[in-house]
Amino acid sequence: MAQRREPGVLVLAKELSAAIVKHVEDREYSPTYLISEIGGKLSRVLIGGVLDQIENRGSEDDPFYTARVIDPNGDFYYLQAGQYNPEGATALSKLEIGVPVLCVGKVRARTPEDSERTYVSVQPESIRAASMDEVNHWAIKACDTLMRRINANKAFGEDDEALKKANLTGREMDGLELSKDFYPTIAVENYQALLYDCLTRLAGGDVAMPETTNFTGEFEPAAKTEPKVVEKTEEIIEEVAEPASGDDNEAKVLAKIKKMDEGDGIYYDDLGIAISVEGIDGPMLDEILDSLTDQGRIFQPRFNHYKEA
Repeated sequence: MAQRREPGVLVLAKELSAAIVKHVEDREYSPTYLISEIGGKLSRVLIGGVLDQIENRGSEDDPFYTARVIDPNGDFYYLQAGQYNPEGATALSKLEIGVPVLCVGKVRARTPEDSERTYVSVQPESIRAASMDEVNHWAIKACDTLMRRINANKAFGEDDEALKKANLTGREMDGLELSKDFYPTIAVENYQALLYDCLTRLAGGDVAMPETTNFTGEFEPAAKTEPKVVEKTEEIIEEVAEPASGDDNEAKVLAKIKKMDEGDGIYYDDLGIAISVEGIDGPMLDEILDSLTDQGRIFQPRFNHYKEA
């Protein structure tokens, strides 16, 4: 299998902001993961929403950008980019407030010495303007991923058959097991409410968007969600998205590689962002890239770049 960097995991803002536990594996070059309450194993994430605020808190010569992105549920991601990721800072500087965006970045968690609060942010590696349709398609896949984590949490230690039906990848199962160690008790119903609200909004339901406030560059903790009974989330997902077959997905990835290749192959992160709107997330993309490589239809002209053979 070709070596690749950590995939960008699709995650809604509220789940990410509550992921305050760090985890490093006992292996060489292990990244620092954040483990979410519901079992997300997060190192690099693929996020989407509307760029709400952006500010250069550095200088023209040494910029340090802080930004805020509102996800389709109305919750906030916080972005930071400076001298240690100049490509992300440059990309942020070219965007305008109010633009829908898709972003791949590394997660960061910081707990000040004089505080018990942990602040979670994303360090963008690649961020681009998108359409709202693209962001909504991304959100559907993020909700589908969250729903599988919810079902797995409810089945964990109680119903082995239901846990199998959750169809978790090895990485997702590892994240679920770690979350049980780090968060002995969580309110799964809070994430059910998050899922229900987001899907209802995507399906055109009446869920109020919270008012935004002027961004000070400071982070805010995740808001508490009132428990809510969720009965039709799967039906809503089916209403707003239709799954494609494996062959169709391979064709989509190959077509995207051909379209975006400017001569030296397309970078994995850029491909991941572009193909996410087709309902293909990071783990699925990895499988498709391996399959296309095995078939001799694509190759890597250089590390982490893909080109039609």
